[in-house]
This record gives sequence, structure tokens and C-alpha cells, in this order.
Amino acid sequence: MSKKIVTVVLKENIQKLGSNNDLVKVAAGYARNFLIPNKMAIIATDGILSQQTLYESVRQEKLTIAREEAQKVRILLEEIQKFSVSKKTGDGQTIFGSVTEKEIAQIIKNTTNIDVDKQNIFLPDIKTIGIYSIEIKLFNQVNANIQLQVFPESN
Repeated sequence: MSKKIVTVVLKENIQKLGSNNDLVKVAAGYARNFLIPNKMAIIATDGILSQQTLYESVRQEKLTIAREEAQKVRILLEEIQKFSVSKKTGDGQTIFGSVTEKEIAQIIKNTTNIDVDKQNIFLPDIKTIGIYSIEIKLFNQVNANIQLQVFPESN
């Protein structure tokens, strides 16, 4: 005796099964007794399948546009050769504190009017005066590399 399998469209994210709007194949009993009564899924009819195809093409188009925007931002950020920040220094080259992702995001915002999420900025440990290479993740597989010059604050 073989299990009857049905295709359903998930209406919410379900761990180990899939995300909202995913098409998944499940046992008929699981769909009939659990997923559908709890409004977690609906049976995939021909109309729903064509609707899913349309949703997927719109989603792909949005992803493509977002990737193109990220590429433009990357080019813009990399055309600006260097961003600068001044820091108070102790004796010699050592700075007080360090440079934070939030500061970098603000410098980019002030210079280019582009918002970059501080969680997407990857800094080396900056403790002295100098030039540092910083990576910014703009989108899936679209990264920008910028130079940051840290110089002493003039009194």
C-alpha cells in the first residue's frame, strides 16, 4: 500500500517543510488532517499553480532590480576612492576607542546619501592612524570594498 501524496501551497513558514508560498509535496493525510484545517496550506489547484508561477516571476524581477541597484551602489562607493574619519589620538599613532560600523554608515550617508545597514559593514580592528580596507555587503553576492583613512583630530 503506497502513501497518497498531494501538492500544497504553504501559507506560512513551517520548519523543515518550507516557507510561505512554497509548493511542497506532503502525505495526503498530513495535508487533510493538519495543514489545511490549521490554515497553514491550501491544495495546489491548476489556478493556484498558475498564480504561483506569476508570483515567482514577479519575485524574480524584484530580486533582479534589487541586485542592479546594489551594483550601482557598489560602483558609486568604489568610485569614491577614500572615506575619512578623524579620531582623538594618544601619544603617537594610537587612537582613543575605535572606529565603529555605525560611524562608517554615517560617513557613507553624509558623503553619498546612501543608507547602508551597519550590520553589513565588516571592519578590521581599527586602533591606530592609517588606511584600512572595509568590506560592505550590499546584496547577495554584491560586495563593495572601500578605503577608510583614519587621521588624527586637530586640536
